[in-house]
Amino acid sequence: MIGRLSPGARVGLIALIGAVALAYLSFGILTARETLGCDFLVYRAAAQDLLAGRPIYDVGITETGSCNLYYYPPPFVAVVVPFALLPPLPGILMWIAALTACYAVGCLVMPVRPEVRLAIFLLGAVSWPFIFGVRIGQVVPILFLLFAIGWRRLDRPEITGATVALGTLVKLQPAVLLGWLVARRAWRGVAAAFAVGVAASLAAAVVGLSGWADMVGVLRNLESAIDHPVNLSLGAIGYQHGLGLETAGFLQAVNVVAALMLVVVWALRGTAEAGYLVAVVASQVISPIVWAHYSLILLLPVAWLIERRQWWAAIVPISHAWVLFPFVPNEIHPIGFYLVLLAIPIVDWWKERRTPVARASVAGA
Repeated sequence: MIGRLSPGARVGLIALIGAVALAYLSFGILTARETLGCDFLVYRAAAQDLLAGRPIYDVGITETGSCNLYYYPPPFVAVVVPFALLPPLPGILMWIAALTACYAVGCLVMPVRPEVRLAIFLLGAVSWPFIFGVRIGQVVPILFLLFAIGWRRLDRPEITGATVALGTLVKLQPAVLLGWLVARRAWRGVAAAFAVGVAASLAAAVVGLSGWADMVGVLRNLESAIDHPVNLSLGAIGYQHGLGLETAGFLQAVNVVAALMLVVVWALRGTAEAGYLVAVVASQVISPIVWAHYSLILLLPVAWLIERRQWWAAIVPISHAWVLFPFVPNEIHPIGFYLVLLAIPIVDWWKERRTPVARASVAGA
């Protein structure tokens, strides 16, 4: 469709979409108040601790879900150091610019038609998950970019494996995709993931980032997040709707096992693209605490579904639009996760089932 437009019309359309996205992001930043750069300031403090020779983890913390705790992998701090050298506000703004660039490039590299990329970019750019996540400085746009690159280069398992390792060094959840690589017997990807992970960890250790044991200790000491009021994991949603704490915890455990089983089954039975995207979504839903801005990741499987003429999938990002935020319940986010998680295998199975029939019809004709 875009290819039918004149060069001038294409430039005008892209400029218009970019202007709308910039307007939404600017308004989001200007109205942020105390949340502006909330998560970034945590990363910045850890980077400054590193530069000062202090431990980057507070091993005494037990609470999760607050905006003042660092429990990310140690090598990630090295990424933040250049931004931590700036004063707080310039550092925040530069970090926001970097996250925005990650999102834009992630949309650009998705292996779908240009019009789908543009539509996904616009739907995401005006969504609450993007606006809120970027203005607090969360790392989800970085994961979005890494997942998009891994998806585009599924024909090169070593590149996909490298993106899995880098994602895990930013936040632990992408480690689920390592299991997907193993189930697919993509040994070059597994080897690349381990090589990149070890190399990054050793490089981080050279500059003093050797706090893996401290990170494990912090994560082990954290209290359950099931009763956190804005947690959107399946167990937490059950708790918020009347389940007891123990029952909600059991529901969350079942959710984790079921999601991981689906990853393995579709790694073995599905196409590479569908299996990869199932693992991407599962990496988010198994988290003990799920925030609304994690829904930005859903733009990847939604793009895959729309590319296959599943237009209904656009409802997921449309329901996340910032203008609808006061009118839709928080449950819209977990609904989107599980809807997409189930839709990918169904559509993949249906398309693969119809393909031999179509080929047979062509051969008969």
